[in-house]
Amino acid sequence: MYTNTQKGIIGSFLALLPFLFTTVLLTSCLSDSDDESLVESNTCYVSKVSFKSFRKATVTKASDGVTDSTFYTTYSAANWVFSIDHKNLFIENRDSLPCNTDLSRVVMDLSYTAGIAYYRASDAWEEDPWIPYQSSDSIDFRKPVHIRLVATDKTERKYTLKINVHTMEGDSLHWEAMKGDDAVSGVYPMKALAWNNAMSVLVNDGNAVLLMTHPLSNTGEWTRQVTDLPLTADLSTLSKGPKNLFLSSKDGCLFSSADGLSWTRLYQHDGLRLVGVSYDKLYAKYNGVINSIYIGADSWAIDPLDDEASFLPDDEIAALTYVQNETLTRMVIVGNRGVEKDTCGLVWSKCWTDFEEEDTESWMYYSTSWDNTHPLPLLTQMNLMYYDNMLMIAGGESKDGEIEALERFYVSQDNGLTWWRLQTILPPADLRGVGGHLTAAVDENNFIWLFAGSKVYRGRLNRLGFARPDIF
Repeated sequence: MYTNTQKGIIGSFLALLPFLFTTVLLTSCLSDSDDESLVESNTCYVSKVSFKSFRKATVTKASDGVTDSTFYTTYSAANWVFSIDHKNLFIENRDSLPCNTDLSRVVMDLSYTAGIAYYRASDAWEEDPWIPYQSSDSIDFRKPVHIRLVATDKTERKYTLKINVHTMEGDSLHWEAMKGDDAVSGVYPMKALAWNNAMSVLVNDGNAVLLMTHPLSNTGEWTRQVTDLPLTADLSTLSKGPKNLFLSSKDGCLFSSADGLSWTRLYQHDGLRLVGVSYDKLYAKYNGVINSIYIGADSWAIDPLDDEASFLPDDEIAALTYVQNETLTRMVIVGNRGVEKDTCGLVWSKCWTDFEEEDTESWMYYSTSWDNTHPLPLLTQMNLMYYDNMLMIAGGESKDGEIEALERFYVSQDNGLTWWRLQTILPPADLRGVGGHLTAAVDENNFIWLFAGSKVYRGRLNRLGFARPDIF
C-alpha cells in the first residue's frame, strides 16, 4: 500500500511527463538539424503559408519639387494565396504583389506538421546557421528563403519559398517606338483601326488610297497594298462593324469592305456622311439629321433626337459603340460644328438594352451648362477610343489654338458627359505639338497606337495585359 507521500510523488511525476517529453522532442529536433545524415521525410510537410499584411513604398517629390520623398502604406495580404508544390518543394504566390512592396521585413505565418522548422536565405553558405522559426520573426524575403522541417525520426524536408512582386506599376505606361513607313508619316490623311490581327491604316497619298498593315506583335514590317477606293473617300469616317469595314466619301457614297482592299458602294445620298456603326445598324448624317439603316437593308429611317438637330456635329466627327454592362449597349458621337460662338465640343449618346429596340431609343444631347466645368474641348482630329473602362480622345490642337496637338489625352468616365485631362498617361513627349495628320487606335491586346509626325508609338497600361472589353 502506498502512503500519501508516495502517491503525491507519483502524481507529481505523472503531471510532469508531458513537459519532459516535449523537452526531449525539441532537444532531439535541434540536435538532429545539424546531422548531415538526415534523409528526406515523408512525415513532415508545410501545410500552409500566409501573411497578414505587406508594406508598399511610394515615392513622391518633396515640397521643393526636386528631391524624392518616400512613405510607406500597409495593405492586407488576404487576397494573395501561396501555393505549395510538395513534389518540387516550392512555395510561391501565383498572383504577384503590387510593385514596390517592401519584402525586407515580413512576418510569416507558417503551418507545418511534425518536428521543428528552420529558415535561412536560399543563397546562404552551407556553414551558415539555420534560424529556428518563430511566428513573430521579421524575415527578409527580398531573395527566396529555404524552409527546413526536421522530424523526430531523423528525416527532413526542405522547401524554397519565393514571394513574387510586380516589377512595374500597374498604372504606368511605357511607350515603345514602332517601325514606321513613309505612308504613315502624317503628311497624308490617314485613319487607323485594329483589323484582322493587324493594325491597319488607310492612307490617301493623292494617287491612291493605300491599306497599310502591321502585325499586332512588335515585330514585322508594314505591308502596303492599293485599294479600289476613290480619292474622294473620307478616311475620317472609317468604321468597323461586326464583320465589315465601312466609310463614306465626300460625294455622299457609302462603301463596305470585308478585307479593306475591295470596296463595294452600298448607298449614295447628297451630303451623306457616315457617323458610326453599331452591331446591327449604320448611322449617317444627311439632310441635317441622323439617319440609320440595318446592315444589308434598303431603306433609311430618321433617328429621333431629344434636342435640336442644329446641335449635331458636322466636323471632326468620331463615334464609338461599346457594351457598357451586361445588358446595356451605348454609342457615343463627338465632334464640332462651324459656329463661332461654340466654346466646346458636341457630344451625343444613344443607348439600348436587350429588352429595348435600338430603333425606338432617342439620341441624347449632352448640352453644356454652368455646372459642367469640364466639357469636351474644341479639338481637331478627334480619335475616340475606349480604354481602361473609359472614353479616351487623342486629338490635334484645339480650334482656338490654346491646346497643342497630343498635349494630353482627354477622358470621360461618365460616358461623355464630362471630360478631363488625363494626368496618369501622357502621350510621348516628342509628339506634343506635332503638326500634320494624326490618328490613334486601340488594338485587341489593349495597346494604344499613335501615328503622328512620321513616328509610330505603341503603349499599354501594365495591368491591362489581359482581356479587353467587348467593343469594336
